[in-house]
Parts: sequence; C-alpha cells; structure tokens
Amino acid sequence: MRSLIKLALVSVIAAGSCVIAQDISAILNNTSAAGALNVYHWWTAGGEKEAIEAALDILRARYPNVQVLSNAIPGGAGGAMVMKVKILMVTGNAPETFQAHPGFEIQPYTDSNLLLSLNDLWAYANIAERLLPGIAELCQVEGTYYAVPIGIHKCNVIWYNKHLFQEYGVQPPDEPVTWEEFWALCEELAQKLPAGKYVLDLGDRQGWTATHAFEAIMMGISPQIYENFINGVASVEEIAQVLDVYKKFLRYVAPDHTARLWYETAGEVYAGNIAMYLMGDWIKAYFSSRGWKYGEDYGAFSVPGTSDKFGVCIDTFVVPQGSPNRENGLRWAYLCADPELQLLFTQRKGSISPYRDFPVDLYDELTLSFYQQLMSPETLVYPSFAHGTALPWEVLMDLHSRITDFTTSSDPDVYRYARLMAQSLKEAGVQPHWDIVR
Repeated sequence: MRSLIKLALVSVIAAGSCVIAQDISAILNNTSAAGALNVYHWWTAGGEKEAIEAALDILRARYPNVQVLSNAIPGGAGGAMVMKVKILMVTGNAPETFQAHPGFEIQPYTDSNLLLSLNDLWAYANIAERLLPGIAELCQVEGTYYAVPIGIHKCNVIWYNKHLFQEYGVQPPDEPVTWEEFWALCEELAQKLPAGKYVLDLGDRQGWTATHAFEAIMMGISPQIYENFINGVASVEEIAQVLDVYKKFLRYVAPDHTARLWYETAGEVYAGNIAMYLMGDWIKAYFSSRGWKYGEDYGAFSVPGTSDKFGVCIDTFVVPQGSPNRENGLRWAYLCADPELQLLFTQRKGSISPYRDFPVDLYDELTLSFYQQLMSPETLVYPSFAHGTALPWEVLMDLHSRITDFTTSSDPDVYRYARLMAQSLKEAGVQPHWDIVR
C-alpha cells in the first residue's frame, strides 16, 4: 500500500496530553477489576451494532466485574460525537472511551489537553509494528499516540440492487467506470424506473453523507483538486468544477433525500426503491443483516474515475484523561487491537482489519478484493475529509453546512458555493500537509 502520509500533520496539531505513569501490564492483567466502562460510539445500524456488541462481550468475559455501558450516538461520521463528548469532558463527566477518526478529528481534544497518552499501551501491544502501513502516523500527535485503530473502510463505492437492475433490463457497468458511462447508466435507469423509484439517493438527514458523496466525486474528477482542497489551496474554479458534476449527480437523486439517514437509504435500496447509492463499505453489514449476499442481491463498483483509488476511513477509540474509571478505558483500547476481538468484530462489521496478523483468508469475496486493492502499490490511498481525517473539525462542520445548502437548493449557483468553500478553507487557515498525488 502506498503510504497514506507525506505530511507535516504532526507538527501542526498541538500536543496537549500530559504523560501519566501507569503500569499497563498490571492494569490489563487485573481480571478482577470493577467499575464502569462507558463506551461511546456511533454504530446504530443493523450489522454494525451487532459488531460492537460482540466486541464488548469480549471485554465483559475478560473483566466480568466491569459494568459495560454501550452508548450509541446516532449520526455517523463523528459529527455528533465530537460535540457530545467534548461537552461531557469539559463538564467533568468524561466517558472512559469514545470512537473517533484519527487525524484532524482528534485535534479539538488534544488542543484542550483532554486525551490520555497511549504510548505505553502501544508499546505493550506492539501496535505500531502490527499495523498496516501508513496508519500509525495518523494516530499520533508530536510523537504521542492517542488512538487505537479497530477497523478500516473504503469510502468511494457505488452500491446497486441487482434485482432491480434485472427487473428493468439494466446492465451494470464493468470496472473501470467512466463518468460518461455512469451518466448513461443514470439516464437509462431514469427512463425505465416507474414513479416512486429513483436512480440515486443521499440519505443526508444528518448532512455528512452529502459531504461523503462530494468527496468521492471530487477524487473521481481530479486527485490534484482533491489534494489542493485538503491543503487549503483549491481555487474557486477547481471547486466549481467538482460542484458542477455534483449538481448533475443531484438530478438523479430522490427529491426527499434529506428525510432519511444513511442506513434508511440502504433500506430503500434493499426494498427496491433506490437503484444505486454512493456510500462506504460499512453498508455491507447492513445488507448482511437483511440476509442479502454480494453478487446475488447487490453489486458494487467504484465511483467513476476512482477504480485505482481507495478512500480510507479508519475507526479508532481514544481514552479521555478525566474519566472516573480511566483504567477500564485502557482495557478497552487494548482489546481493540486484540486478535480475538479483531476476528469477531471484523467479520460482523465487514471492515478490513488494520492489523497485519489478521488472517486474510477469513475475508469474504468483496472485503478481500478491497483489502488487496488497499495493499496494492498501484493504488492511490487517500485520507477522507468527510470522515474527519484530512481537514480540521471546524472546517468540516462548515463544509457540511455549505453542501447541505447546495444539495437542497433547486438550482444552486455553482460559483457562489465554490467561493464560499474556498473562503472557508482560507479563513480557517488550512495549511498544506498532504502529498497524495504521484
């Protein structure tokens, strides 16, 4: 896998956590430990909630006296999570652990000195050496590790209902898919589908999925524009080029797209009301929970222009400094990298394990193909900004708002929104950190 990182990220995110002396071995081997473990996460959809509960059951078995509380914060992509847990932490009610994306998403916490250093835990579990290339760097700030990865997902995928395609005589495309082929496919579906069924959807009731689609479309148009965008130097003309394609994409989207969450749109794909959906591969867990099988019930292809690219979304857990049962947070963080937990969680979640020692022969057909693509030196692996890694949190929140306005306008002015986005990047002081284009 081509390294995810050639950047100065670690030099611009302020380190804030003080290093606290702790005997990691004694903590992890204390199987009689008690107290609470509040685990905050955003996995609420079918399949993914089963995955996190199976993982938590491992901790319950190893530490039977610990009271494990699974606190699901709906919303996905971490937007709601950041607001919730930061308020909890600054008011003295920090949970023992919570889910986060590495990179810029953890900046608000490290800036405020709210996260515990996990350097000792990383060393004890040999995490850096066990991880796939390019991931460890994203989990540290100025030499201090703050997060432990639990799973990897691919972002730039379009999913489709095979039964719907067959019913209306539509042939799915073969990889690689060009934009011309994709528009022809959309137009064919639009002509053949009856009233009440739609070609595409966003499922953007909480906004982030519209940004997710914008991100993938941007990479499909130009990796250089993508790099310029996350480095804060994209021109108005470059952003307008992306928005122009996005505007055409929106012609085929269900008009009530803001009425649904992402997994509700997945349910509409399952029900045969939506033909295609641009979404990350966490959707596989939802389809599996409904009994669907890849290749029989649903298919997938890369977003046009991205067949040799992998938009990476990494799920991790962090440990706040001020929780009342901080040692239980460390126990959970350690188990995120545990081989037994990785086996149970990865197979239920449909994710790629971040660890080299995961037996790849246990992946299903589609996940194995994604893993092989991720590891290929020919693949351009790029960090997601929709999922918190590649842009500062305050910029991402503004971007969510701008894109929501764009997708809900009847005839959005492409250049107006391009200027607003370029201005947002400039005013936030986004600096060049990323080098992803060959």
